[in-house]
Amino acid sequence: MPPNIHVAPEERSRQQHLRHNLTVNILEGTCYWIGVAFYSYQTVLPLFVSKLTGSPFALGLIAMAGNSGWLLPQIFTARWVQRTPVKKHIVVRVGFFSERLPIVLLALVTWLLASLSPRTALAVTLVLAVWGAYGAGLIAVAWQSMIAKIIPQTMRGRFIGFTSALGMAGSAVAAVGVTYILNTWPFPMNFAFSFTAGALFTLLSWGLISLTREWPDPTPAGADSTPWWRQIWAVVQADRRFVRFIVARAVAAAAMMGVGFLTVYAVQRWRLSDGYAGVFNGVASAAQLIAYALLGPLADRRGHKLVLEIGALASGMAFIVAALTPWPQLVYLSFAGLGIMQAAYIVSSMMIVPEFAPAEQLPLYFGIGSTVPGLISMSAPLVGAAVVTLWGYSAVFVLSGVAGLTAWYLYRHHVPDPRQVYRTSN
Repeated sequence: MPPNIHVAPEERSRQQHLRHNLTVNILEGTCYWIGVAFYSYQTVLPLFVSKLTGSPFALGLIAMAGNSGWLLPQIFTARWVQRTPVKKHIVVRVGFFSERLPIVLLALVTWLLASLSPRTALAVTLVLAVWGAYGAGLIAVAWQSMIAKIIPQTMRGRFIGFTSALGMAGSAVAAVGVTYILNTWPFPMNFAFSFTAGALFTLLSWGLISLTREWPDPTPAGADSTPWWRQIWAVVQADRRFVRFIVARAVAAAAMMGVGFLTVYAVQRWRLSDGYAGVFNGVASAAQLIAYALLGPLADRRGHKLVLEIGALASGMAFIVAALTPWPQLVYLSFAGLGIMQAAYIVSSMMIVPEFAPAEQLPLYFGIGSTVPGLISMSAPLVGAAVVTLWGYSAVFVLSGVAGLTAWYLYRHHVPDPRQVYRTSN
């Protein structure tokens, strides 16, 4: 670059450390997703809980934590993150206790308590599931802000897509391992082995993310003395386009009402072995792998809004198929649709926010953008549990499908593409 062209210090730091940060964060994300395959909130954990209790509300609690844990705490941590010059400190120091430790304890509880006292194991498992899910949300704004700082906008879609694609490739292999483990060893040893493998990969990913090179913010973030609630209200009043995005995202969150029930429904209805949890997980992971490879570059070229439309449409169709199919083979399409939905969500629901937000208000926008969807995600599985109790599994899948298709319509026709409107260069 010619010496007479001025380069901002933050951009200079970003380019200087870009290769290193890409490497360690791609490896971290890969290990993280492999670990998740061994204790999946969508497949493995619900099946484990179903062995300890027949209550659909316990399954609903797992789904509630899995769906809303990432989203709901963000509004409460946004100001803290905004005032922290190096976001990595929150991700690493707080994240070990809030997100990683519960998975380690889950493995220990399964080894020690599942046989001796199933009721105690159930209670502790539910506590740890909630702790781990909401603990991830506790550091979510810090992680997203860190990624937005160290990765240029023009690479974020490909970064998330490639990282997650590698993770899903590893998850697909891990799913084979989950199937083998669950079919080979008796309960609860099979789940204990699976959770232990998940804990090991979770700790490895934590070690890798601690190697990220992040520079301090150039000015003290969060210096604005305006009360926090007034800052939130000012954004809601002034940025109607962002509010439309929040509404669509909330409806998409409602579509996840049926996620925690799909594996248990399929296993019980068609009298399948427990190992099918790994098979279903593998189908979802394979679909995610393909979707990541396609949706990441698509997001960089055509925008994140289009990717979110694809994800909402896939989730709606997945649940409609689950509700109506008389054949077990078609349930694979449902898990594939959920895999596409998950890929679209991870690639674009986070990385679209920096395209709405001024750089100095990015943590605030992350927090606002997650609150309403988080509340919906928290309550939807419990509503789903009530629907299952009253009318059965098919009813909750129909409701989820309708919500997914409604979210697609809102993204398509009511949410503007911020890349075209704002022309941001974050």
